[in-house]
Amino acid sequence: MYARNPNRRDLTFGVSGMLWNRSLVMYDAETMSHWSHLLGEAMDGPLRETKLEQIPSVMTTWESWRQRHPETTVLWLPRSSRDYRRGFYREPQRFVLGLADVNPPRAWHFEQLMTEPILNEEVDEQPIVVTFDPDSVTARAFSRTVRGDTLDFERDARGFLDRQTRSLWDRISGKCVEGHYEGEVLEPRLAIVSFRKTWLTFHPETRLTGHNEQD
Repeated sequence: MYARNPNRRDLTFGVSGMLWNRSLVMYDAETMSHWSHLLGEAMDGPLRETKLEQIPSVMTTWESWRQRHPETTVLWLPRSSRDYRRGFYREPQRFVLGLADVNPPRAWHFEQLMTEPILNEEVDEQPIVVTFDPDSVTARAFSRTVRGDTLDFERDARGFLDRQTRSLWDRISGKCVEGHYEGEVLEPRLAIVSFRKTWLTFHPETRLTGHNEQD
């Protein structure tokens, strides 16, 4: 997900029908520049090398989202919505959660996250936690710093706990629902779900955790 107003100019995007490295290419109607949807960057045209601001987002099921945000409205896309149900991830070795705004980029294999759904990590000397909810097949990354404190997390049947206060946190929203930090929300990192091969094509220098050579 990106803001569509680079340089304070609102753009209207569409699907070009072309592929680059087997990945979708967008265009903007105002300048007809072509954009990589995975990089958020114009590849040619008047806006070449312009980058869109990435916005934190989550790829999850409508059921899990609605439980946490019951007032949400939704755009219904009947032709494509069937493709992105839980069964879409029946081969978890094909997917990663990727983080590109660090050096080097990082990615975590879904196959590993299914067995280790809470990972405490250090990325660019910043403490983060990677979470995975198997029921909705939702992977996210959050900062582990709350009120100036760095927390360490562990799995729990109800979500995940911080070891310092035993507060209970929600894996999908990053919100503390019980305990010392109740009401606090972990700051999301700009991580996205991607096919492993596609991510490594666009970010070949990635440090991949839980690597599996199978497709």
